[in-house]
This record gives sequence, C-alpha cells and structure tokens, in this order.
Amino acid sequence: MNKKDIEFWENHYLNQIEFMLKQDMEKMIEGLKSKDKIKDDWFEAFDHSADKNSDFSRGAERIYYWLFNQFGTPNPSPIGSDMFFELYNSFIHIDIKTAKLDNETDYKGKIPIGANQTSYKPDGFDYQVNLPPKYSYQNKICLTYFINIIYDISETNIEIKAILLISVPNGELTDVYGNVIVNTGKTGYSGKGFRYNFSKENKFKLLEDKPSRIRIIYTSEDVKENITELINIQDES
Repeated sequence: MNKKDIEFWENHYLNQIEFMLKQDMEKMIEGLKSKDKIKDDWFEAFDHSADKNSDFSRGAERIYYWLFNQFGTPNPSPIGSDMFFELYNSFIHIDIKTAKLDNETDYKGKIPIGANQTSYKPDGFDYQVNLPPKYSYQNKICLTYFINIIYDISETNIEIKAILLISVPNGELTDVYGNVIVNTGKTGYSGKGFRYNFSKENKFKLLEDKPSRIRIIYTSEDVKENITELINIQDES
C-alpha cells in the first residue's frame, strides 16, 4: 500500500464515520443530552470535581460506544484508543476528546494526542508513540480518528457547543506532512504524544480533490456562524 493509498483509506473511513454520525445526529445529540434528565442528581458533585474534563469525557464515551456498536469488530488490545476496531483491511482507532470552551489549547487549530492514539512521529522528535503505521497481522493499516466535543459549563449544566471529527495522518506519511503538523504536547516534545496542529494543514495532501481531514459534525446555534474561526481553520468540507 503506497502513501496515496493510505490517504485514500483514511478519507474513505473518515467519510464513513462522518456519514454514520450525521445520519444518527438526533440519536447522538439526544444521547449526549440524556444526562440532563438527572442533572439534579450529579451536577453538584461534578461542579466540585477536580477534573471536570475527564469526568465529562468518560460520560460522553458511553454514547459513542453505543453508536459504534456495529462499526467493526472491537479489539481488546490494551494499547489503543477509547474505541478500537478491526475491519477487513485496517485497524481503526477512534478516541473521544472533550475540550472546554475556555481552554483553546485543546481545540483551536490543534488537538492533544496520546502515545496510544497515534503512529505519527517525524524524524528528530523524541515524543513517544505506541501505535504502528501497519499492524503485523495481515499487514493491515492503522488509522486514527478523533471525535472532539467542545463544551461549556453553565451554572447548572454542561452545554455542547461543537463536535468535530478529525483524521490524523498515519505514521507512513511523515515525509508528506513533516513536522508542520506537530505541536508540543501536554508534557513537551519529549513526552507521550503531541498536539496535532491541524490548522497548519487540514487537507489530504495526496488526494486530487484535497478533502478536509476536519469534519464539523455539530454546532450549537450560538457558534454556528463563526465555527471555522473558533477552531482556526480556513474552511472544511
């Protein structure tokens, strides 16, 4: 499989995941909002939590496990993303990220990626990655995606502002994207993973029509008009 083939399949499954999420948009949003029915029972404890982002992420993950229950064959490998599936020609990682609206470093043009969530590492960097570009089993390609939920916390609830679907280049594409898409991770350039700087290059560079690696799945009414500015990209498809 050459580099253009890798991008073809990255885009193919990105389109498939995007279609699935948009087709089930009402189900997804209703699922994410189902917490509101019992918010009087959990919001006070959440409001006093020392790690609200992780708490919200843990809750949101349950909805996506439900939505993706027929996407592929789940793989229980301890090294991988929140959701890890085997398909006929690939192993696909899908991680759920959450970013608070006032913490722009986690969504404005970039997204933090852990060592178990990527195979991308250009020469000259010391950060750790634990995924292979291709798996030894049948030489299946490793594809990595992120669902990033941008949210805000009001006095009484959690409000979802936007949901993004993001494709991160495979590790075989380091000579295509280089270090321009690499930004310092939460522990610097020598820690576990990095921040994917999609604002620098958000297109599939090798594909003829240059589709976007960033798909806007959902926006609330109050951010809809300025969503590309909010996430710092020129446009998206």
